Amino acid sequence: MQLLSLPFLLFATVTLVVYYLLAHKAQNVWLLAASCFFYVTISWQYALVLLAVTILNFTIGKKAASRAWLMLGVGLNLVSFAALKLVSGPYGPRLLPVPPEALSLLLPVGFSFYILQAISYLVDVHNRQADAADDLVDFALYLSYFPKMLAGPIERPARFLSDLRASRRVDASALARGVGLILVGLLRKIVIADRLTSFLPPTIFSDPAAFSSLEKIIWLLVFTFGLYNDFAGYTSIVRGLSALMGIELSPNFRQPFFANSLSDFWTRWHISLSFWLRDYIFFPARRWLMKRRWPQLLTVLLPPLLTMLASGFWHGAYASVMMWGALHGLYLVAEQLFKSARSPSRIRAALSTLAVFSITTLTLIPFAASSLRSALVYFSGLFQFTAQITSTIPFLDLFAAAALTLWLDWQESRHATDAFFAKWTPRARAWGFAAALWLLILFLGPQANVVTFVYQGF
Repeated sequence: MQLLSLPFLLFATVTLVVYYLLAHKAQNVWLLAASCFFYVTISWQYALVLLAVTILNFTIGKKAASRAWLMLGVGLNLVSFAALKLVSGPYGPRLLPVPPEALSLLLPVGFSFYILQAISYLVDVHNRQADAADDLVDFALYLSYFPKMLAGPIERPARFLSDLRASRRVDASALARGVGLILVGLLRKIVIADRLTSFLPPTIFSDPAAFSSLEKIIWLLVFTFGLYNDFAGYTSIVRGLSALMGIELSPNFRQPFFANSLSDFWTRWHISLSFWLRDYIFFPARRWLMKRRWPQLLTVLLPPLLTMLASGFWHGAYASVMMWGALHGLYLVAEQLFKSARSPSRIRAALSTLAVFSITTLTLIPFAASSLRSALVYFSGLFQFTAQITSTIPFLDLFAAAALTLWLDWQESRHATDAFFAKWTPRARAWGFAAALWLLILFLGPQANVVTFVYQGF
C-alpha cells in the first residue's frame, strides 16, 4: 500500500474514525492492529521480520540492565542490519548467489529505521534513560507505528512510549494543525519533488559524460531540491497524520538550506538520524578515546569520520555512498580544526550559508551516482566548462520549485515552527488553504506521476 494512494486514504480514514470512538487503551491496540495490517499489505514476509525483531528486543529489554544482555541485543541487531545491507546491496549476488528477487526480500521496507529504534531502546534502558516496556502492545507499536514505519522519523523510546501511555485529546486546533502539515507535505511532494523528478534524465548520474558541465550543474540542483522536498514532504505528511491521533512525531528537517556551517547543517537535515548518530556513535566514540587518553588530534579526527561512515553505510552498502559519508566526515573534521571563535558579520554569514549549500549539494553526487566511477566522472566533468545544452532544461520549473521551497522554509524559520500557518491571520489561512488545494488539483491531473518516496526503500 503506497502512502499517496486511494487505498491508503481509505485505510487512514477508517483508522481515524474507529480510533476516535475508542478508549485510550483500546486505541493503542487498534493502532497496532492497523499498523500490522498496513505492513502486511506491503509484504507478509517483511511482517515476519518485524515480528521477530519486536519479540527479540522486548525480551532482551527486560534484562538490558545487564551489560552482557545489552551487548547481546545490540550485537544481534547490528549483525542482522549489516548482513541485510550487504546482501541487498550491489555486492549481494557475490556474497549470496541467489536470484535478485530473493535478495530484495532480505531488506524489509523500513528495516533501517525500526532497527535503530530497537538499538536505542536497549541502550537507553541500560543507561536508565528509559524504562523497560511492560506492555508488549506499546513496545510493538513503538517499532511498527504505521505513520513512521516506512521512513521514520526515528523516535526515542522514552518520549514515544510515554506518549503512548498518556491520555490523548485531539481538539480543533490539533486537527487544523494536522491537516495543515499534510497539505504542506503534499505540496512539497507532488508540486515540487515529483515535478522536478519527472524532468531528471534517467542517465544523468549513471552516464554523466553524456552531459555538459552546465547541464550537470543544473540537473544536480534539480536533484537536490527534489530530494529535499521528497523527504521533507514525507515527514510533514506523517507528522500531520500522527497529529490527528494526538501523537507527536519528531521533526526531521529545519530549513537545512539556511545552515551556515556543516555542523549546523546536520542539526537541520534528517534530524532524527543525525541526532541518533550523534548520541549513539559520535559521543560514545569520543568518550572512549578520551578515557583512554588517545592523542587529541585523533579524538577530533576519528569520531566524525566514524559517524559519517556509519551514516553512509546506513544509506547503502555502496562505494559511492560510503564516499559521500567519508566526505562529510572530512568536512566536519576540517570545520572543527579551523573554526573561528568570532561571530561572523551578516555578509560573512550569508557567504557561509552559500558555501555550505554548495558543498552539501556537490557531495550529493556520490550519493546519487550509480557507482564510484560515475561519481568521479561527474565531478571531473563539472570543471570542463562546457556550456552546450542537449537536453530539455526546465528552467522555469526549477526556479519556481526553488522559490516555493525557500518560501516555505522562510515561513518555518520566521515563525519557528513547521506549522507556520497556525500563526497566520484567519483570512491568510483561508487563502493559503485555497491556494494549496488549487495547486494540488492542478498537479494531480490526468498526467500526474506520483513517485514513490525516496526513503521508502530503506
